[in-house]
Amino acid sequence: MGTILSALISTVLPISLSLRNPSAYYVAIPKAEPMEEQSAISFKQVNRARVLEQFFAQFESPLQSNAQTFVGVADKYGLDYRILPAISCIESTCGKYIVPGSYNPFGWGIYGGKVTTFESFDQAIERVGRGISENYVARGYDTLQEMAPIYTPSNHVKWLASVTFFMNEMDEIALY
Repeated sequence: MGTILSALISTVLPISLSLRNPSAYYVAIPKAEPMEEQSAISFKQVNRARVLEQFFAQFESPLQSNAQTFVGVADKYGLDYRILPAISCIESTCGKYIVPGSYNPFGWGIYGGKVTTFESFDQAIERVGRGISENYVARGYDTLQEMAPIYTPSNHVKWLASVTFFMNEMDEIALY
């Protein structure tokens, strides 16, 4: 199964780095037959909110109850549903370590002595989702590779690798 999963990830990974996402999310499931006998890949529709709940639960994240908001905002702005949760894990350990009272798990507008605050995690998810849509995707920066140097100019290579890691972790949950 490891070989099949590796082949699947190497095929899907370049596509998964796009920030855009259709409202329905499907994951390819290889058949359990040996690789030589395998002739087709089946697909299953993924309950994205459930994937995010499980993902955040494994990190004991305070964002677990906001899973549906992440999905709704992704759909509203045409984003990959994994991008905002992945960014939250890089910027604040999945929402666990934020500036007190800021509700900002994304590091959005935090630099030097400046701290952007929100009234709730839901408001932060909405505003940052809109911000990524307007400031990145609408301007043609619609892959993580294009977004990284702008979002985190000082450490974009590590940020890109880390966001990709967390997005792949969500895919692992979606597969099973």
